[in-house]
Amino acid sequence: MRIKAKDPNLVALMGEFMRTYLPGVRNRDDDTIASYRYSINLFVAYLESENGVTVLTMQASDFNQKNIVGFMAWLKSDRNNVATTINHRLSDIRGFCRYLYKKRALALDEYEAIREISDVNDDRVIDFTWLSTNDVCLILKSTESNRDAIRDRFLLSLLYESGARINEVLSLRLLDIKTTSNDEADVHFYGKGKKHRITPLSKEIWQQFDRYCEKYHPSRNQEDLVFYSFRNGRHNKMSSDNVSRILEGCEEKVRNSNPDLIHLHSHLFRRTRAMHLYQAGVPLPTISEWLGHSNIETTRFYAKVTEEMKREALHKLSDSDSSVFKDDVAFKYANDEDVIKRLCGLK
Repeated sequence: MRIKAKDPNLVALMGEFMRTYLPGVRNRDDDTIASYRYSINLFVAYLESENGVTVLTMQASDFNQKNIVGFMAWLKSDRNNVATTINHRLSDIRGFCRYLYKKRALALDEYEAIREISDVNDDRVIDFTWLSTNDVCLILKSTESNRDAIRDRFLLSLLYESGARINEVLSLRLLDIKTTSNDEADVHFYGKGKKHRITPLSKEIWQQFDRYCEKYHPSRNQEDLVFYSFRNGRHNKMSSDNVSRILEGCEEKVRNSNPDLIHLHSHLFRRTRAMHLYQAGVPLPTISEWLGHSNIETTRFYAKVTEEMKREALHKLSDSDSSVFKDDVAFKYANDEDVIKRLCGLK
């Protein structure tokens, strides 16, 4: 006997939302789609645990203010989620409810009631940390004894200098890194929402890239992933777990000389780059564009902050005495906590 859903339209809209609307209409990346899927699955799990409602028996009307508020409380009490996680789940559920409203599966008053739900206040004291230029230099130097020393040093150098997200770096193909007329380079990133931005790289990084390709990409096939792992007889995209293992090894080595080194993770390099640029006097709007924080759509040919402006910002840092790739001089960090948090995407 064929099992039928109580609200077939809701099931159809869920499938359309995940398979067509998010990737095709909203141009969301795989990670964002996975987040929506996980949040909705958690909401269904909550309804089942509290009300015995399953995917087959739930209705669009189950997406209501009372249930969503209860879901948020459940995330905190039963799953021990922190405020940022709860608010992220709320944002995903709101997004799906907005879609249900557009498809007339939710009435206006029901949708407005959901929109009124406030985010959870985050009362935690966030331990805001970053690396000094000396720390970065020691970390890069610690890769020298690694089996894949050329790869590891280039990977971490690129992660730092570009200030990119780890998935952006691991998704790069050879064609995305292009030399310029003065032996520097531009790297083309496709970040959240597949938005395109161009970030300038220094001569040091271009030279590392050239040495890296000689060993790991002798054929220079432009469609190949820059960073890869070898499994089942073929090249596969390197995982963030691989990067975590590299950083774990670096942390262990550097702690021998610097026991106060903070825990290393890939996002720390992005935050550190932002801090170093800021301390070099680079304007915040330029840093925001550099890191891909801008809300303004970028295109392949034009951007709010031009590539030349960003290259001038790169020279401003590289020509100073406070560059990772030159003699180290300690930065004098600003005490404006609000600016620092905005700069690094915490606000």
